[in-house]
Amino acid sequence: MTRYRKTGRALTAGAALLGVLALSGPAHAADITSSVSSMGHVAAQAVSYGANGAVRVCDVQADGYGVAVRYYRRFGDPQTLSDFKGKGTCSETTDIQSNPIAIFTACVVIDSIPYCNSQYADTGR
Repeated sequence: MTRYRKTGRALTAGAALLGVLALSGPAHAADITSSVSSMGHVAAQAVSYGANGAVRVCDVQADGYGVAVRYYRRFGDPQTLSDFKGKGTCSETTDIQSNPIAIFTACVVIDSIPYCNSQYADTGR
């Protein structure tokens, strides 16, 4: 019985320590993703990551089309970042944590016309 109590106290103390350590770490926003499909397959994927100071767009399908991400920072005009290098390549913005990405959407570019996900992903920033 004594052994059980000691184990219970050790587990409780360990859980409390882990909780304190988790709360003491730096706060980061969750990664948010936006995707768009072409011909039934995901063609472009955009991700705002870390503290949402930057956004990355990746070409995930070998279809010959470029990809882009349209995004708005908390302050400033709408912006677009494109990647025309081909499947498996990515481009990303500068990480400006003082002016984070607020909303963004992934696009596939066909004949110079961007076709974007109609729902903008909201980073909560």
